[in-house]
Amino acid sequence: MAEIIELDIERIAQGGDGVGRLGELVVFVAGALPGERVRAIIKERHSRFLRATVSEIIHASPDRVAPIVSPGDHVPWQHIAYPAQVCYKTAIVAEQINKFLPGVDVPVQPVIAAPQPWGYRNSARLHADGAALGYHAAGAKTVVDLTDDPLLLPALRAALAGLRQLPFAGLIKEVTLRASATYGYAAARLEPLPTADRRALARLAAAWMAATPVLAGVTLGDEPLVGTEAIYDELGGVVFRLSLGSFFQVNHAQAERMVEVVRAALAPRGGRLLDAYSGVGSFALPLAAGYDEVVAVEAYHPAVHDGRQSAADNHITNVQFIAGVAERVVSQLPGPFHAAILDPPRRGCHPALIEAIIAHQPERIAYISCHPGLIGRDLAPLLTAGYHLTLVQPIDLFPQTPHIETIVVLCR
Repeated sequence: MAEIIELDIERIAQGGDGVGRLGELVVFVAGALPGERVRAIIKERHSRFLRATVSEIIHASPDRVAPIVSPGDHVPWQHIAYPAQVCYKTAIVAEQINKFLPGVDVPVQPVIAAPQPWGYRNSARLHADGAALGYHAAGAKTVVDLTDDPLLLPALRAALAGLRQLPFAGLIKEVTLRASATYGYAAARLEPLPTADRRALARLAAAWMAATPVLAGVTLGDEPLVGTEAIYDELGGVVFRLSLGSFFQVNHAQAERMVEVVRAALAPRGGRLLDAYSGVGSFALPLAAGYDEVVAVEAYHPAVHDGRQSAADNHITNVQFIAGVAERVVSQLPGPFHAAILDPPRRGCHPALIEAIIAHQPERIAYISCHPGLIGRDLAPLLTAGYHLTLVQPIDLFPQTPHIETIVVLCR
């Protein structure tokens, strides 16, 4: 039989679980909030901690609200009132900074809250399993069928509704939806099953576009199938061309704020800027006017193509896009660089890239983290090399989830 425990929840942990104690053991309780007393089912036992899930709320937090999505594994914080989500995220970043960078005397700024806690996502990656279409269940590969997703921009909700009316079973294993927040239309990228017939896929795409006026194009992987193979969106005063597989921040309004924070922190005044893990140039292109030269390094070739095309479309001539792995390319680049932007994927920066940045000795560095637990690991060598923190600014790109983006600025 399942073992049930009763405990008080004291705080919230990196990753979003409530934290309590059972004797000497720390207990991480999924779905529990600080200030609550709960009964929880133990799922994992370790020597120093337990993992559990809420089975009953004995005393509820005033921050608890009724969820609106069911099932809602992709919105694990929808039971938390949005102002409280913002406060919790500030506390998580502060805890991680204090834990992994002890003695650093820079206050964590309050999280920049999202203007839209729902209806903000401009992209979605959905999985298909027969007639089921949705996201994977938490910690599993099971597809949870989802009729609608209120996290998405209206154009994507319309595209999802249009596809669900059509016979896609047996044809696709995955679909990526992307919308232009600026212009209000969408496009889609299909990943077919190995046995799928191309003509059937073309008919599906044509029927989908006919049933969905906001859908402007469908690709088969990176290959055009019908309509447009890219969308256009604006960020930081630049019009971007975006292939459907290229990375772009999912929350357009908050991405604008990120560009503003980075621009203000770096205070561009000529010289050279390095943008590592640059993607399509979402920082490099908006900040280009403040520098003599910008070097943008990105491993994903379609994103490099998008960045070059966007630069040409906007008549930006001082940005050089280099296709390659950042930790290999940056060490070979000639200096000096006056500023650097590091915007790594969730796994953080490669140690060789940090070493290359230290060798280049930029005066200012903007480091963007999507995993607070890795900030200390990535920044410790920079602090040892003589840099000091001047800003820790969390920003909420992902309301209704525990994910946190943090902009950290260093100077030497």
